[in-house]
Amino acid sequence: MNTPWQEFQIQQGAKLDDSNQLSFGHDTRTEINSIQTGPVQVTLDHLGVIQVSGEDAQTFLQSQFSNDITLINKTTSQISAYCNPKGRILAQFLVMATNESYLLILPLDIIEKTLQRLRMFVMRSQVVLTDVSNELISFGLIGEQSNSQELDIPIENYQVTESGNTLTVKLPAPISRYLVISPIEQAKTQWESNKHTHTACSHHVWLWLDIQAGIPNIVKDTMEEFVPQMVNLELIEAVNFKKGCYPGQEIVARMHYLGKPKRRMFKLYSHDTNPPAPGTDLYLNGGDGQSAGKIVLAEPSKTDGIDMLAVIRLSHENSDQLRLGSAEGPVIEFTEQPYPLDPD
Repeated sequence: MNTPWQEFQIQQGAKLDDSNQLSFGHDTRTEINSIQTGPVQVTLDHLGVIQVSGEDAQTFLQSQFSNDITLINKTTSQISAYCNPKGRILAQFLVMATNESYLLILPLDIIEKTLQRLRMFVMRSQVVLTDVSNELISFGLIGEQSNSQELDIPIENYQVTESGNTLTVKLPAPISRYLVISPIEQAKTQWESNKHTHTACSHHVWLWLDIQAGIPNIVKDTMEEFVPQMVNLELIEAVNFKKGCYPGQEIVARMHYLGKPKRRMFKLYSHDTNPPAPGTDLYLNGGDGQSAGKIVLAEPSKTDGIDMLAVIRLSHENSDQLRLGSAEGPVIEFTEQPYPLDPD
């Protein structure tokens, strides 16, 4: 069944692809290049929203997540991770605050499992967790924006502005981009008001910008695969080592204080034409058949080939022997990283 937002977009001329995601009739590479020529609006139908309300909401989230929730207010947001007791990431969120609740923005395909897990630990706390993905809509704006759509555009990364019931947050990328969270009727109005000035694009453009910014996405096929340091979460300030306990905190802290991660997430490139799914293994040409790494995110590049984020053993850093999918698969190349991978 289509969501209300998908139904609205279909009325606007979009179509659903084989993955039940919205498409606007252009291939992803064409869409990626369109962000260089003018403002773009992106339908983020791959994302959903969990609302966390109740008088104990802050205390509850502080006890569960890797970042310091007490540092969030109405004008700031943060990335945070939810780990299992072994320190493996179950989910990764953008966390935002409203007057009455917190909002967790995350991929739709892990919302149900995430809610089930979080609800196990509510106990007697005054906390209500609700999937509001059909009521609060996520969409993106890319490029220079005016205030013609009655949005107050934030200036700094992770800064949040509020216009009526709509929240807008600026996120890191090589080009200005903004995540907008809005009640569905307002989202429809805002989308329609941009139709003649913004090119409509699919969520793949947004994921490509995540790759350029070095921001991982945890989806169904990569749940419980990575410790936060493997996907560089502490390098993008998504882990706070001064806060109190949370599930997996001992593992995460031990890696930080007593050693270094043996794996890191790298930005990579391949001349292949088919983006691999998250969770796809990497191998060494002529190796022992053991996985040398795992894909986190992959999208077509601007010109040809594929841009990727993948977790790789540090012993294979800058190796020219990495292959995609099998030891005989497409060659993988290291590219310029979005940020230094050695915090020292």
